[in-house]
Amino acid sequence: MLCLGAGAGVALAFLCVQVHRMTNASGALNLGTLVLLYGGMGALGALMGHLLSPRLITWCSEAVAALEKHMDTLSLAQLAAMCTGLITGFLIAALLTQVLDFLGDSIFTLAFSAMLYVVLGVMGLTIGKRRTEDFAALLSHLPVMRERRSTRRTNAGADNPGLKVLDGAVMTDGRLEAVCRTGFVEGELLLPDFVLEELRQMAESADATRRVRGRRGLAALEHLQADEHIRLRVEHTDRLPLQETDVRLLSVVRDMNASLLTSDLGVSKMARAAGLPVLNLNDLACALRTVTAAGDVLAVRITKEGREAGQGVGYLEDGTMIVIEGGSSLIGETAEVTVSSVLQTNAGRMVFARVND
Repeated sequence: MLCLGAGAGVALAFLCVQVHRMTNASGALNLGTLVLLYGGMGALGALMGHLLSPRLITWCSEAVAALEKHMDTLSLAQLAAMCTGLITGFLIAALLTQVLDFLGDSIFTLAFSAMLYVVLGVMGLTIGKRRTEDFAALLSHLPVMRERRSTRRTNAGADNPGLKVLDGAVMTDGRLEAVCRTGFVEGELLLPDFVLEELRQMAESADATRRVRGRRGLAALEHLQADEHIRLRVEHTDRLPLQETDVRLLSVVRDMNASLLTSDLGVSKMARAAGLPVLNLNDLACALRTVTAAGDVLAVRITKEGREAGQGVGYLEDGTMIVIEGGSSLIGETAEVTVSSVLQTNAGRMVFARVND
């Protein structure tokens, strides 16, 4: 820190000499003044470096740690876009400073040139980070990039034949964890980054219902990632942010040669209309409902009275309501009943039965 402080003092002395030459070209500084100026500024810089070294070292360590932590959150596409923006900003600043050279050397042109580099460099970094999706989309139109993406999609489909893309509805459903732990969902699970961002926005929503669903989805993601028997990864995509989430989701499913895992009826219809394979948790739940037919003997707990006199009402394990003739006197008890008929309505399935003697 002593050397750095002394170097900073000498650099400041050199800057003072240059400013003096620009403002007073006729009067040059003598050798004694220069030695005194450089020596005094160097010694003063070394002293300041010694006094401030603990704070400077702590500040630099914290700044580097914060920078590394922030860099870890950036994707490769974001880093490439930010570097491109920074280089572009520096190039524009260099062109503008060439115009300033015609005005001659002065303290004004020197300060203005430095400000140009700083301002345009920061603008380039900011614009590059915000326009990552557009930058990736622009590169995707290049012939070489299209060929690489096509090869990557083919390899992804060959390496992960059971790859399943998750949407926001299935993440907030609450049944995904249980289904995955049973082992019926094979292959790797993939959550696009824009779906994760949607969950985060829901978790921070002012609406209590959306906030609860968003937090449930984030909790489900954390539990699935912690399970060593479940393979789940969050992947950055180069889809345009102006597109709707459902359109971007179906585009990812098509490009990855994957299947869509959802519980949303509308998204399922869109995917099937596009010719994409769909796995809907609601379809699975319907397929696993208990199949009952006339003549089956069931053990049902009667919970309340029915609409008609003498009737009792109970529920099967899958939630199907069963109306029991002669069950009003057995409320709160488990009775053996025989199914007399099954009625399918728009609201669901209803089973009618009678109590066995």
